[in-house]
Amino acid sequence: MWRAIVSGVTGRLGTQLSSQLIASGVEVHGLTRQDISTTAGSINKYWLHKIDGRTETLIELFERVRPDVVFHLAALARREHLSKDVTPFVGTNILFGTQLLEAARCTDCARFVTTGSYLQHSEDGSYHAYNLYAATKQAFEDLLAYYAEAFCFAAMALALPNIYSEFDPRPTLLTEMAAACMDGVPLVLHDREAWVDLVHVEDAASALIQAMRICQVGDVQKNRGLSRYSISSGSYMTATELMEILERIGRRKLTLERGSPSMPSRRVRPWRGTSLPGWSPRVKIEDGIARLFACRRKP
Repeated sequence: MWRAIVSGVTGRLGTQLSSQLIASGVEVHGLTRQDISTTAGSINKYWLHKIDGRTETLIELFERVRPDVVFHLAALARREHLSKDVTPFVGTNILFGTQLLEAARCTDCARFVTTGSYLQHSEDGSYHAYNLYAATKQAFEDLLAYYAEAFCFAAMALALPNIYSEFDPRPTLLTEMAAACMDGVPLVLHDREAWVDLVHVEDAASALIQAMRICQVGDVQKNRGLSRYSISSGSYMTATELMEILERIGRRKLTLERGSPSMPSRRVRPWRGTSLPGWSPRVKIEDGIARLFACRRKP
C-alpha cells in the first residue's frame, strides 16, 4: 500500500484529495498544528499528526511513516496582504514547504506534488507575481526545483485556477452570487468584467492524483526534476457571464448594487499554462452551480 503525507489536509482541497486517495487504496497521513488527542490518530479514515514548526519533528515523522509521496497543499493566501501578514506568509508558503522537502530528502521520499497559482504569471506565461501570495508561492517553487534536481526528486507543481465547491465556507464571487440569488438580496459586484476560470474541487483533487501517477511511473532517476503544469476548466468567463448562468439555474434575476471600485487588474484573463497530461475536468459549471444551490437549500 502506498503512503501519502498531505499538508493542508483539513482544507477544502486537502479534504477532497484525502477522500479520493483513500478510495484508491492509499494510506493518508495529514499534518496539523492544532491540538489533537494523540500525536497520531485515525480521523476520518486518515492519520492526523501534530507538528510543532521544527524540521526535526518532521524528519522524525517521515522516518516513522515512510511516505511514498508528499502532497504539499498548505498555504496562506490573501488578495492584498497586510504588514502583519509578512511573517506568516514567509513561514507558511516558504519555510514550511522547505522543511517538508528536507524531511523528504532525509528519508528518501522522492515524489513531491505541490500547487501554485495562475497569479504567478502574466498573460504571456512569464513570471509576474500578482500579489505577495503569488510571489511566495513562486519562491517555494524555486526551492522545489533545487531539491528536485539536486536530490533526484520526481516533483510537480500544478498551477490552479479558481477552485470552488458547494461546501466552501469562504466568501467568493460564486458563493456571494449564489447567496444573493437564493436570498433575493442585492449583489455587490465591484468588477463586472473580471475574468474567472472555475474548476470544481473534485476535479482539482483528481488532477493531484494524476500528478502523483505521473511521478509514480517509471524510474525516478529518469523523471527527476520539477515539472510544471496547469489545470483549467477549458473556458474563461466574465463575472457578468457567470451571473447569467446563476440566474438561469436559480430562476431569479439578480439585483446589482454598485460597490467601490476594485484595484486595477494586471491581467485581462487568468493565465493558462501547459495542460496536465491525462486529466480533464468532469464537473460542468452548470452542474456545480446546481449542486451549490442544492447544498444551500438543505436545513
